[in-house]
Amino acid sequence: MTSAPLDLSGTGQVLNFGINTGVMSSTVTTVVLSAEALRSASDARAEGVVHLDQPPSHRFTGRQHELASIRDMLTAERAGPGVSAVVVHGLGGVGKSTLARQYVHTFRETYDLVWWIDASSPGKIEEALAGIARLLSPVWAGTAQQPELTSWALAWLQCHTSWLLVYDNVEDPALLGPFLGSLGSGHHLITSRLADDWDDLGAVGSALLPLGVLPQGEAADLLWSWVSEVDPSDASRWQTGQLARELDGLPLALDQAGAYVKRTRTTVAAYRLRLGLHVSRTPARRDPRQTVARIWQVTLAAIADDDPSAVDLLYAVAWLDPDECPRDLVTRLAPDEIAADDALGVLHAYSMITFTGRDVAVHRLVQSVLRTDAVTAAQRAHPGESAPGRPRGRHEAEQAVLQMVHPRGVDQAHDAQELARLAGQVCALAATDPKDCYSTPVSALYVNTAVHLEERGQSVRALPLYEAYSAQTERGFGHDHPYALVARCAVGRVYETAGRPQDAVEVLEPTLEQSLRLHGPGHLTTLNLRHGLASAHRSAGRVDRAIDEYETATAASREALGPDHLRTLTLQGDLAGAYESAGRVEQAIALYEDIVQRDADASDRYEDLVPSLRLNGLRLRNNLAGAYESAGRLPEAIALYKEVLAGLEDVCGSDHPDTLSCLGNLGYAYESAGDLGRAREVYQEVLRRREQALGEEHPDTLLSRSNLAYLCLTTGDVPTGLDLCRTTLAQRRGVLGPEHPDTLISLSMLASAHSAAGEPEHAVPLFEETLRLRRKVLGDAHPDTLRSLMNLATYFNKLGDAARAVPLLETVLAEQERLLGAESRDALLSRNNLAAACRAVGDLDRARALFTTVLEQRTRILGPDHLDTLSSRAGLARVYEASGELDRAVPLYESALTRLTELVGADHPVTSLVAGLLTEALRKREQASDA
Repeated sequence: MTSAPLDLSGTGQVLNFGINTGVMSSTVTTVVLSAEALRSASDARAEGVVHLDQPPSHRFTGRQHELASIRDMLTAERAGPGVSAVVVHGLGGVGKSTLARQYVHTFRETYDLVWWIDASSPGKIEEALAGIARLLSPVWAGTAQQPELTSWALAWLQCHTSWLLVYDNVEDPALLGPFLGSLGSGHHLITSRLADDWDDLGAVGSALLPLGVLPQGEAADLLWSWVSEVDPSDASRWQTGQLARELDGLPLALDQAGAYVKRTRTTVAAYRLRLGLHVSRTPARRDPRQTVARIWQVTLAAIADDDPSAVDLLYAVAWLDPDECPRDLVTRLAPDEIAADDALGVLHAYSMITFTGRDVAVHRLVQSVLRTDAVTAAQRAHPGESAPGRPRGRHEAEQAVLQMVHPRGVDQAHDAQELARLAGQVCALAATDPKDCYSTPVSALYVNTAVHLEERGQSVRALPLYEAYSAQTERGFGHDHPYALVARCAVGRVYETAGRPQDAVEVLEPTLEQSLRLHGPGHLTTLNLRHGLASAHRSAGRVDRAIDEYETATAASREALGPDHLRTLTLQGDLAGAYESAGRVEQAIALYEDIVQRDADASDRYEDLVPSLRLNGLRLRNNLAGAYESAGRLPEAIALYKEVLAGLEDVCGSDHPDTLSCLGNLGYAYESAGDLGRAREVYQEVLRRREQALGEEHPDTLLSRSNLAYLCLTTGDVPTGLDLCRTTLAQRRGVLGPEHPDTLISLSMLASAHSAAGEPEHAVPLFEETLRLRRKVLGDAHPDTLRSLMNLATYFNKLGDAARAVPLLETVLAEQERLLGAESRDALLSRNNLAAACRAVGDLDRARALFTTVLEQRTRILGPDHLDTLSSRAGLARVYEASGELDRAVPLYESALTRLTELVGADHPVTSLVAGLLTEALRKREQASDA
């Protein structure tokens, strides 16, 4: 009888002491290695370790200038912070990876360790780095999980200098940020098709090396390395030069043409004639797909003569993961295992694929050409039809995956282990879906894989699958069918979960209008859509709009379903949460208490409540506890959290996500109450259980790590907090993406950690980067963006530049008052910080007025003994002290210190700060009296 469970903790904002909205929700591990593991990382030695995806090409030709440039860039001395990194960028097929392998081969003796990393998608970098730990510390690695292995590898790289990491095929430069940002002692070599977006890596001193096609002479030499093995004559040499020119010097095309000539023993002159029969003679400059297409049909014709099934297999593999397509899956694309092995051998001989005993890989450019040809052929075979049929190889790829995921038939339950293993293949199918046919088993495959990924916190990977599922459903049933509306509702929900609330709004608003037109306001689908739209507005910072939608949905549900219906109570619970977000805490508490009482009455009427209904009631009471906490009623909050926790353990068990969320909220309440030792114990226990129950990389586990990092910073354990913040940021980037709101919280927390460590040269750029990204992702007026601007301004004040801080804080406060209200908790915090900045610039009258106002507001709203209220009391005392009014300052300091000591203890950081201020004020007063 409440919203989905939400687990909240510190927000990672400077001076914003972790406002808990009291809603049980969870969204994203960092690993703290033992001292023994860290010592082993420091002591482990590597000598001549070279790990590549495949051996360097023995046909490598030319590129000597580029090799020398890479070496010069990597070894150049750098002024100031930065790392030695080179980005080799260019079109697909120009030989970026080949050049990187040749660099490794040429300079391998200058490195103790070289490690090749497939960096094409999130998670693969961490997986590859884990291999370093397995190689260098095999005994320890045998008992460790991947996140621990990755952290050990990062520790090893930080402790050593003579190493090279090669990041191949980078699709998103932001994925490298945490690694380049923390690994400055070695070399980084990057290959990518992207020429831009590298500035977003911040302080990284990366150099760009554009790579074009081979010059005519080098192109002819590369092709000649193949042809000369068949026909070394002068006439053949001349023909080779002509063919190299016609293929535009593209290395991928040259290798495939050479492999064809060698395999078929065809003369170059004959090959040129065959090539001319299949394609236009118009030059295909600057488009590698056209260049590959010029040789592709000839090569496929030859492959078909050797082994017709090899062509069919290649077309099918074109729809799957280009890098890691399992051999057992590929085997299903051929008549039998022997036929599959023969086909792979033929394709490899023609340089169309590479393969190992476990996986098959196809160049992305080859896949793209094959898919384009297949789609074009399908459309040509059925001109004018909106659904011309499956392109070549597509049906076979789908069926192979379906057979492995549903070994007992598609009408039977799927094999969960196979679904998990083949999730990458399903993602590839969704990404290349032709969008012109409907298949019930395929759409079910998409949504089942999406649910699997989302349950593991991988909402970013799940989103394209939900989008493909929605498109499939619409094709199969029509735009207005209820199934299509439900599918789009799911897409909107995952957009919000993935940190894209505005995209969610753009999907949900028109879908809601459709549902209103088709079903009316009280239909369950309409209510779900409006609920999702309200939640998206809330995530986008438009709390007033969210409240309007929640109120409308609640009224419609009450009228259509009744006041005590589960959906009505759920909507009312979310409305209460929105009131709380808007600073209307007492209104939220009143609504929560009413819902909780109605739930209790229902429980009395139905003693044998099913567990799901009992669970909803417990969630409601958890949210009420959070509202008590927001209002500063900490004893009530802690008591209610404990009561709810006991109930959740009884209904769900000790390791259920809701139980762990409630336990985490209890820990946060302890932290708010100043019981930091107990809070730390709770956070560590939640973390341990989440690691066991959910896994190291689940967003909830990452949230627990983030909570622990924040507590370390709060208690002054800055080194541990800084290390936790670095690792959490790296892993959230990998799991959620570089621009997800949770990732930006971690970026802000890392800035705060550097601030606490006294490192403004690192803190300021991170605060500024967080602000830039939040403006880009959330907009200038989002509450999180305003918090970032407040953080930056507050830090300027901390650095002694209060004159710069004041106008920024004025802007923030004005926007927060407009958007959230003058007495919202965010506005109170900004008003408090503006008062402190005014005191620092000497504007004492304004500082006194601001502190007096915020103290009155916090006393009235949060209570006289709330930590924020006592902090404001001490702030006003500082203004009196600065004005020379020590007789007014000292009593305020004393009263604040007395209550702080009673409430949170003498060792709490705020208590210690106020004690120091009081001591200084007493010293000044004594000096004044002596004078």
